Amino acid sequence: MKTIALRFGLYFFGGLVAIFLLSYLLGLAANYQLRVVNGFLHMAVLYYGIRELRVRQPDTHQNYVSGVAQGLYIGAVGTVLFSIFTVLFLAGAPNLMAQLQAATPLGNSLTPVTAGVFILMEGVAVSLIGSYLLTRYVDARLEKKRGAESDYTSRRSIAE
Repeated sequence: MKTIALRFGLYFFGGLVAIFLLSYLLGLAANYQLRVVNGFLHMAVLYYGIRELRVRQPDTHQNYVSGVAQGLYIGAVGTVLFSIFTVLFLAGAPNLMAQLQAATPLGNSLTPVTAGVFILMEGVAVSLIGSYLLTRYVDARLEKKRGAESDYTSRRSIAE
């Protein structure tokens, strides 16, 4: 479980850095709406990481805690590393920091460290919610693929 999470967490970190640097080079780094692209990357990496766990360890199927934990671990690895990267990058790019301060209601209260903390909090929240939803989705797809009944349909037929 840890090796899967580390590998996908590093993919996530690499993708975030690539998106950030590309947007920075194109002059779009201060565009707040580009976070949606990060969200798509986040969900894709979580999906493949949770699916990898389910394929490698079939005994975790229908155990939502293991899927959510896997997604949180992936998200934490990528988000913590990206937060550190962002703090260092913003500390070294005062022009970008000034643009961000001007574009947000926080103004001068926004520092490289507070920006990193916001990124970390957002990443953990998205990882938690996304992991739960994607765990359910991956499990449903695997059940459909295997042709197995879900626990819920089994309970209905027993109760009848």
